[in-house]
Amino acid sequence: MSVLKQLLLSLVVIVVAAGGWAYFQRPELIFGVDASQQAAGPTGGGRPSFGGGPTLVVTAPVEMVETGTDIRAIGTAAAAREVVVYPQVTGIVTEVAFTPGTEVKAGSTLVVLEDADQQIAVELATLAQSSAQEAVDRAERLSKSGNVTAVTLSDAKTALQKASIDLRSAEIELAKRTIKAPFDGVIGLADISIGDLVNSSTAIATIADMSSVTVSFEVPERAVGEVAIGQSVSATVAALPGVTVSGELSRIDNRVDPTTRTLKVEATLPNDSDALRPGMAINIDFSIPGTVRPSVPSLAIQWDREGSFVWALDGDKVQRVPVQVVARRSGAVTVAGDLTEDTSVVVEGVLSLRKGQTVERAGANEASPAPAGDDAAPEPTGRPEAAAGSAAAAERGS
Repeated sequence: MSVLKQLLLSLVVIVVAAGGWAYFQRPELIFGVDASQQAAGPTGGGRPSFGGGPTLVVTAPVEMVETGTDIRAIGTAAAAREVVVYPQVTGIVTEVAFTPGTEVKAGSTLVVLEDADQQIAVELATLAQSSAQEAVDRAERLSKSGNVTAVTLSDAKTALQKASIDLRSAEIELAKRTIKAPFDGVIGLADISIGDLVNSSTAIATIADMSSVTVSFEVPERAVGEVAIGQSVSATVAALPGVTVSGELSRIDNRVDPTTRTLKVEATLPNDSDALRPGMAINIDFSIPGTVRPSVPSLAIQWDREGSFVWALDGDKVQRVPVQVVARRSGAVTVAGDLTEDTSVVVEGVLSLRKGQTVERAGANEASPAPAGDDAAPEPTGRPEAAAGSAAAAERGS
């Protein structure tokens, strides 16, 4: 390269460097006296003011919101108590004493099996007991006069005890031939009739206590420490449009499912109107009370290697406050961090800020965390880069 070309290249570099210095340090030489005001723009997009002045920013106040959790789940209704009735012994049905679909009382007779042999056994056992009792009475009378020994009296009493046991055994066998309802409830359909031969594996009918129903469903793992027995729930059923049933949580499982990361819970619903039936799909809704946490606009959230943070105003300076994102809603983010209700955070001009930097608020009124209408802040895409890009675009547009 010739010496002339080297001199020309060096001159170009010097001119470019001088122009860059003048643009950033002495813009009035290029733009005139009002260049800094024109560069700041009408919205205070955050570009540092020329001449070393404070940075123009747009701020918004921190709001305190309650971070409750709404749980919605679908479960299957089950009777409070339900049992399938089976006979204890083999026998032929001689009587069916119930009507399917009706209410039955505890202890009421459902089915009677043939019991002629058992009745005879009870009668024989009764006679044997009476005879043994007479023998004991006679032995006691004779023992007073010394005509029988103590051994004879003891043997008579032993025979009486055995006869009593035999009678009780015969009565139990006879009672097994009568099948009774174990509790109050509604009895279901039964495929049994007089003359059928049944055994211990033959289902007689299903009895369900319909005074209340239970609904099992699952809640997410994050709600494990919040659910408690007795919490109110509301339930709706597709078969009963417009009807809401109020109940409460009655049981909570002792472990989280490691596959689904959910906790199984159970709610009890009253069924006074007898409108709910086992097997129905029940929609359960209830709210878990949360804690009050700060809420900031979505554009205020920034990210770096240390995680998410916001720029909070401390007088006319900004401070970096680390936060943890808890929940998102339209235009705002609920966070956990050292923020109070009287704190303001920067929502525009965030890219040019540094810790302890002096700032100046643009406009007399601050923006709200979730503005509505034409002035609403754009909703971020949910990624840190998207939020930062939006702020950068706002600055370029200013």
